[in-house]
Amino acid sequence: MTNTYERVSLWALIYFIGRTLILFLRQAVNLIPLAVVIVTGGDQLRLVILWLLATGLPTLIVVHAVASWWCFRYRADAHTLHVREGILKRTQLTLDYDRIQLADIRQPWYFRPFGQSILGVESAGSDGKEVELAGLSYDRAESLRQAMMQHKENAQGLAAIDSPADDFRVDSDSSVAGFRLTLPLSELVRYGLMHNPVLLALPVVAYPLSQLDIIDDWVIPRVEGLVTLIERGGGVLQTTLLWGGGVLAVLALLVVASVLLSIVRYYGFTLTAMGQRYQTRAGLLSIVTRSFQYVRLQRLVWSQGIIARAMGRRSLRIDQTGRPDTMQQAKTFFVPILNAEREAGIKQQLRLTDANWQSVHPASMILPWLMTTSALTLLVALLTSWSLEWVLGSLLLICPGVALLAWASWRLRAVYVDDNWIALRRGMIGQQQSWIPAYKMQTLRIRQGPWLRLWGTSALQVLSAGGRETIAWLPVAQIEALQSRLTKCTADYQGRWM
Repeated sequence: MTNTYERVSLWALIYFIGRTLILFLRQAVNLIPLAVVIVTGGDQLRLVILWLLATGLPTLIVVHAVASWWCFRYRADAHTLHVREGILKRTQLTLDYDRIQLADIRQPWYFRPFGQSILGVESAGSDGKEVELAGLSYDRAESLRQAMMQHKENAQGLAAIDSPADDFRVDSDSSVAGFRLTLPLSELVRYGLMHNPVLLALPVVAYPLSQLDIIDDWVIPRVEGLVTLIERGGGVLQTTLLWGGGVLAVLALLVVASVLLSIVRYYGFTLTAMGQRYQTRAGLLSIVTRSFQYVRLQRLVWSQGIIARAMGRRSLRIDQTGRPDTMQQAKTFFVPILNAEREAGIKQQLRLTDANWQSVHPASMILPWLMTTSALTLLVALLTSWSLEWVLGSLLLICPGVALLAWASWRLRAVYVDDNWIALRRGMIGQQQSWIPAYKMQTLRIRQGPWLRLWGTSALQVLSAGGRETIAWLPVAQIEALQSRLTKCTADYQGRWM
């Protein structure tokens, strides 16, 4: 630690250039009047403006980046981190180590050849990282991070807190304090098959492609040619095989792309736990080191899609703060893929119990079945100009089909509560489990509408630091007892929430 302000490495200019470029792109809307001048102006004016943009804009970005780097200073002492930045408007930020919630290290691909890294620091109550120290050597960044987190742990006295939940929390003397988990390359390949972001991007890419001439000039003529060939009865088998092979080749390329993205992002994934602190390190081109403290755990989300279920794998997301719909990546702790053995190890580390799941009332299937059946029947009626034969025929398929899906969803919908956790399970083919610490409740509200009252059930809305959950379709007496139990559990807890 030092009492004098330091400047980050000269290699940080790469980072500041990128940051300046992003800032320019965000402000690009202000150049709309200039774009109008370029379009409506004469050729000579257009040439002059484009030449100025081609030469002046890169120069401006580099000058701004150099000035930003020159004005950026930091100082780290025994208790606080001080940062000064700004070219014309100078700002100074002071972060007490006691308030620091996240201190993560990234080694982007453009820094790795030079041994540089980025230390991102976030304090309590912020929406994202407040400070990024770019251009630090990895050893320097790691020593700062360790000092920040160790100071926070010492200040909180986590290991010495005497509370009713001490036996529940992981401490440095536990038998699993030195837990370590690694993911081999084969598991990352499976994760790429389980979660295919390339396929999810297809609808986004499809729209701009539809605005180009490629559809009219290339796709449609070939489809028409295929239809003509089939009508003539010539080469049907060969054409079908050719097109089928083309489709399979495209799908194979998408799967390969997804697997490669998975490997690039999670290569060398390692999860370690020491006492209250958890840390992951992963990445092929850019290495990211992320950590959090057990006391900040707000929610565990175990997810398993249809492909993951066939493989016998799950993914784990640990939410630290905030609502899931606004959760930032920096505020989550993610383990991409777990087999049964690794999952058991993490559950032991997190002190999860074997859930004795309780199913909800079967009447919860009725409304989803009615609404889905009605919507599909109405759609068929509109498409067939309200043909009675088509509507009645479709009902023979829709009613039992939707009923089967509703039953599958009800079969997996369940609740589990003990003195430490609230767990909810949902799904249809795959499943998702949400586990929330039972002693971190902020609001508990019982809700009972006419439909729930008809079946003698009610719902409990649970609001915690990890988000909102609803425990519904349980008997009224059980919901009321559950509310009292969770209220007492929260009131009796004497430890820290964050």
